[in-house]
Amino acid sequence: MTPGVRALFAPYLARIGTRRREDPPDIPELNAMAASAPVVPRTAGGSAIRFIPAGGMPAADYETTILRSGAVPTRPSNWHDAFNGLVWCTFPATKSALNASHDAQIASGAGPERGSARDALTLFDECGALVLSSDPDWIDLLRGHAWREALFDARSRSAARCEILVVGHASLDALRQPFPGLCAKVLYRQVAEAWFDQAPSLRWRAADAWLAGWLRERGETIRARDFAPLPLLGWPGVVADSAVAAYYDDTAQFRPRRRAGLAGLRCA
Repeated sequence: MTPGVRALFAPYLARIGTRRREDPPDIPELNAMAASAPVVPRTAGGSAIRFIPAGGMPAADYETTILRSGAVPTRPSNWHDAFNGLVWCTFPATKSALNASHDAQIASGAGPERGSARDALTLFDECGALVLSSDPDWIDLLRGHAWREALFDARSRSAARCEILVVGHASLDALRQPFPGLCAKVLYRQVAEAWFDQAPSLRWRAADAWLAGWLRERGETIRARDFAPLPLLGWPGVVADSAVAAYYDDTAQFRPRRRAGLAGLRCA
């Protein structure tokens, strides 16, 4: 695992340990992680999260089942679902807010069919990330898709005062074998410099609370356009090629900003 990939996995490394690529945490292990988490993951209704074998339940009932019972259907020996469990254990408020928002859309009459709000919630649940920095100019470079300037030219300036928290479980799964075009859907947040003087666990808990609050505030108005694309293989150190400035000149992966969006960049 490269240093850059380790940075993207940072909140989860203590729980993942040194296990082999083919050995995701099993369901009993995920349940033990949830029960021993500093903040036990719970639904918006207060039910403690527990992981159960997937199967025997219509896919349309997934979010409602979780909200009402706390039971999260999970495929055994499956990294995608294991990462979903790891995010529940690490960013419980964010996952609870996503689940509650999905259920609210279903209850409002939208039914199991996905509208724009549920599409956006799913996008962030699968591919989301939060980028925090005390440097507003650096954030503006990223928002403007000035990839080379932000991720190469300014990396020494920004390294100590920026952090990326990947909360999308599909993106985490894909990062086990990163591929060109792998793209997160990102929220940017400017924080005070003192933010980075805190212990990582305190930062992550505060970021979790902020994300959950943002999701609740957006409510049914949330849309996919609320999230910005970020090519994850451009994050410093994720791939060896990022050590060379010319790497960021590849517009097939690092596309300039345009009204039509960034078709072709995939979250997983």
